[in-house]
Amino acid sequence: MACGGGQQVAAPPVAPTRTPLPTFTITPTPAPLPTSTPMPIPTGTPTLIPATDTPTATLSPLPTDTPVPTIAPTEPPPPPTNTPPPLPTETPTITPPPEPVIKYVLAATQREFNCDFTYIYGTVQNANSFGIAGVEVRALGIHETNLEFTARTDAEGRYEAFRIPLPELQAAQWAVMLMEDGREVSERFHWASTPVCQSDDLGHSQVLRVDWKLIE
Repeated sequence: MACGGGQQVAAPPVAPTRTPLPTFTITPTPAPLPTSTPMPIPTGTPTLIPATDTPTATLSPLPTDTPVPTIAPTEPPPPPTNTPPPLPTETPTITPPPEPVIKYVLAATQREFNCDFTYIYGTVQNANSFGIAGVEVRALGIHETNLEFTARTDAEGRYEAFRIPLPELQAAQWAVMLMEDGREVSERFHWASTPVCQSDDLGHSQVLRVDWKLIE
């Protein structure tokens, strides 16, 4: 207390000092995990439930593939051996066709003048001048003459190869011969016919006579 003027003056009260309290941080406590309680295992004899058969679908058999033939493996060819070169061969000779067998020769020929027809005629006789029947006579067009006529001798050995009206036959070249079994058996005689109604010095004519004789 202070003294003044003999009076005692009371001192102002002093406010008490507060000591701050410590602050605490609350840490959250994790919630406890639930614990699983094991289910009780049933005891006792199990009841068997008969299984019902489930019908199964019947599958159609799949088509079988056609078997592929098995090819046996072929062995590789043996290695080539040293083969000597082939020897030169001789040039083959060409055999000419056989010459025709001459059984008949020309006995006589004659060119005749005719203004109506063109034809070839004559006779075929043996060495005694008797006619031979059934001999084939062939008149063949040659030198681009596309004509051919055949005839056979009668019982007296006479024949006529063809008879064509003169205006219907153009100028042509002919080879006349006797045939037997498809081959020539006589000499050939060549003749040129003409449709012109006249004769000339070249041997052209409208009619030809050829006589043949058998060689014995």
